[in-house]
Formats: sequence, C-alpha cells, structure tokens
Amino acid sequence: MLGRLARWLRTLGYSAAYDHTADDPTLLRRAARERRILVTRDTGLATMRRAPPTVLLHSNDTAGQLRELVNALGITRHPGLLTRCIVCNTRLRTATADQIEERVPAYVRSTQRLFRACRGCGRVYWAGTHRPGILAALESALPGVTSIPLVREKRCP
Repeated sequence: MLGRLARWLRTLGYSAAYDHTADDPTLLRRAARERRILVTRDTGLATMRRAPPTVLLHSNDTAGQLRELVNALGITRHPGLLTRCIVCNTRLRTATADQIEERVPAYVRSTQRLFRACRGCGRVYWAGTHRPGILAALESALPGVTSIPLVREKRCP
C-alpha cells in the first residue's frame, strides 16, 4: 500500500523496508526486530497491541504521504539524496565505467562520468535526463529538500 512512498524515502537516502506480501504479524515482528518505525495506512495495524513505533498516514497520494511522514517524525534533514537503490534499499557505491560496462548502454558510458552501483540487485544509476524531474518532484513535495545538508540516517520502514 505504500510502495511508492518507500521508493521516495530511499530517494531521500532513508532505509525503507517494504514487503507487499507480508501479513500484519510479519510486519510487526520485522519492524520490532529491525527497530524500524512502522508506517501504514491501515488503522487496524496501527492500533494493534505490542506494535512498534507507528505512524498512521491518511493521505492518498505519495507527495501528501511524504509530507505527513516528515511532519509526524519531525524530519528536518535527509541522509543523502540518491544514495540508496530505490528498488532493493541497498546503499549505492561509486563505480567506474569499466566496472559497469556490461550493464549500461555504450552511449551512457561515453557521456557520463559518475556512476553508482547497487551491490544488492546490480542496478546502475547515473545522472540521466530524469534526474531534474526527480529533484523537482521532491522539491514540490518538500520545499527546500534538495538544499538540505546530509546528516545521520534515520531508519524508516
């Protein structure tokens, strides 16, 4: 139910676990075990006994959910824009063109200098034409977010 929100949290640099196949007891156990904040739109899940710290969101759209979460947790800074894989949540590492040669088109290798690679799923990221759109969407949802300095990581689901 909050898969898009998880991707945007990862874009901001937050560790955001997401599993659309997990049932409520599994989500509660995982959040407790990993010391995560459980973020949900499910009022039943949010009010369960022995629930870990929980944030109940009401907004239907991702930008609104992101604003609600930021306000609920008092977040004023992000841990690092575009430093996590948006698919598997692994921290990205810097990679050279030689290291990612087989995974990106030749044109990209010849026009880009900075690459980040995911050790978890193997995806490769670079500052493509979509980057300004991503930053604009974040700026629209959270004004001033792209100019916020890097700080320690907070864990979100």
